[in-house]
Amino acid sequence: MTQDDQQMPERGSERRMSRDTLLLLGALTFLILAVALTFLFTPNTGTNIGQIPATATGVPPTEAAQSPVAPQATPTSIPEAPYPSPEVIGAAPTATPLLPTGQPGTATASPGAPEEPYPGPVGEGTPPPLPTFNPTVIQPTAPPPPTRPPEVIQPTVPLPIQPPPTAPPIPTPTADLALDVTPTAVPTVPPPTPTTPPPPPADVLRGSVRWSAAQGPIILRRDVQIAPGAELLIEPGVEVRLDPGVSIFVDGGRLLAAGTAEQPVRFVGNTGARWSGLFGRPDSIVVLEHTEVRGGGAGGTVMAVDRSNLTVRNSRFIDNGGGIITTDTRLEMSDTQMFGNDIPFGAALEVSFARGNFVTLTRNRFGINRLTSGSPQVRLTNSSTFETLNLTVEGNLMTGGTPNLQLTTNGPLRGAVVCNTLVGDDQGFGIRTATEQVAPNGALPMDLRVEQNYIDDHVPPIIPIYLRFGLGRGATSEILLDMRNNWWGDASGPYDPERNADGRGDSVGVNIEFIPWLRTPPSCAPPR
Repeated sequence: MTQDDQQMPERGSERRMSRDTLLLLGALTFLILAVALTFLFTPNTGTNIGQIPATATGVPPTEAAQSPVAPQATPTSIPEAPYPSPEVIGAAPTATPLLPTGQPGTATASPGAPEEPYPGPVGEGTPPPLPTFNPTVIQPTAPPPPTRPPEVIQPTVPLPIQPPPTAPPIPTPTADLALDVTPTAVPTVPPPTPTTPPPPPADVLRGSVRWSAAQGPIILRRDVQIAPGAELLIEPGVEVRLDPGVSIFVDGGRLLAAGTAEQPVRFVGNTGARWSGLFGRPDSIVVLEHTEVRGGGAGGTVMAVDRSNLTVRNSRFIDNGGGIITTDTRLEMSDTQMFGNDIPFGAALEVSFARGNFVTLTRNRFGINRLTSGSPQVRLTNSSTFETLNLTVEGNLMTGGTPNLQLTTNGPLRGAVVCNTLVGDDQGFGIRTATEQVAPNGALPMDLRVEQNYIDDHVPPIIPIYLRFGLGRGATSEILLDMRNNWWGDASGPYDPERNADGRGDSVGVNIEFIPWLRTPPSCAPPR
C-alpha cells in the first residue's frame, strides 16, 4: 500500500465527520423547530414546555456527536443511500420509535404539528442516535398553586322560545268555508235594542220663551242656554229651582226677569247644594227687576257678564258662594242689596273696563259679606290710559272691606261720588293708579267730585296717636284728589299731622284736598 492509499481513509474520515456534524446540526434545527411548533400549537395546560427531557436512547445529542465512527475503506465507494428503514433506527433496545409504523421518512413532533421529511444519513453502519421530542413525557417543574376549585360548567339547554300570542286569524268568507261551518257553531247576536239618545249638555231656548207662575216652579236639571237673538221672559211670581252646578247662559240673547215688589222672581237651589250662576256672554242683555238670587255661586261667582248690558233694580243677592263680576259691561244697579254672601276672591262687586264706559250705582246696600283679607267691598277699575270712565256713585251704603269703595284707574275719571256712607273695616275710600297723572299748574287732573259722603268708624292703624284717639284711615289717594265737604266722623275734621293736627275724625292721606270739611253728617247719605 502506498502512502497515498494510507492517507485516503483519513480524508474520508474527515469527510464523514463533517457529514455527521451536518446531521447533528440538522437534528438540532429540527429540535428547535419542534419546540417552537409545540409552543405555538399545544394548548396551555400548565406544563412547563421549556423543560426538554432526555432522548429515548438516554444519550445526549452532544455525546452522540462525539462517539467514534468506524472508518470506511474508500470514500469514493460510498453511495448516497436513502433514509434507513425503521428496523435500522430501532436497533437500539431502549430507543423509542420516532416515526409511526407504515409512514417511513416522516417525523411527528406533536399530535397537532405538521409532518416534515427528515433527511437520512449517508454511508454504511449504524447511524448515531437521533434526538427525539415527545410532549407526553414533559413534566412540570412546579405546578401552579390552586386558586379555587375548577368550576363545573353544566351544559345549558336553551329554553324553547314561545311565540307571542296572536289573535286567531279572521276566516275569509269563502264558499268552501261556508260549507264547513254549521249554523249552530256561529253564535247569534241579537239586534241592538233601540235606546233613547243621551240628553244634550244644555237645554237651548230659541225664539221667544215665557215662564209664568201658572207653570209652577221651573226646575232646571241641566244648563239652559238662551241662543243668540232669543228671549226668555220670566213673569212675576216665578220660582226657578236649579239643581247643583246648573247655570243659565245668555249667549247673545236676552234674559228678562220682570218681578214686582209683591211677586218677585226667585232663583234658588233645588237641593241644599249650591247651583252655579247666571252668565252673560258678549252682546247679551240681562235685566233683573225685583229678583232674588239665593244659594248660587258654586264656582265662586254667582253672576258674570262680559261685554254686554246689565241692569239690576230692586233686587237681592243673599247667601251665595260668590260675587258679581262684570267686564266691559255697561252697568246700572239701583236699590239692590248684597248681604251675607261668602266671597272667596275679589270684591263683592267687581266692575272692570278696558275701553272706558258708564257705571251707575245708586241707593244700593253692600255689607256683611265675607271677604278675603285686603279685598274691597266694591271696586271699579279703568285699565285704559286714554279713555274715560264715567261714574255715578250716589246714595250707597258700603260696610266692610279694605277699603269700602276703591277706584283703580290708569286714565281719567269723570263723574260724582256723593252722598255715600262708607263705614267699617280698615279704610273708607281709596284711589290707586299704575300711571302718574298730573295736570299743569297744580290743577286737579280729574273732573271727579267726591263730596257729601259719610266716612267714619274705621279701625286705627298701630300708631300711638291713632290708637289714642281712635283715628282710622278715612281716605287715601295716589293722585291729587278733591275731597272737600265730606264728613269724617267729628266736627273738628279729619286728622292730618301737618294741616289739621287737632282733628279727631278719620285721617286723610297725602294728595287729598279736604278743607273745608262738613261739621255735621250729610242728610243725603243713607243711615248706617
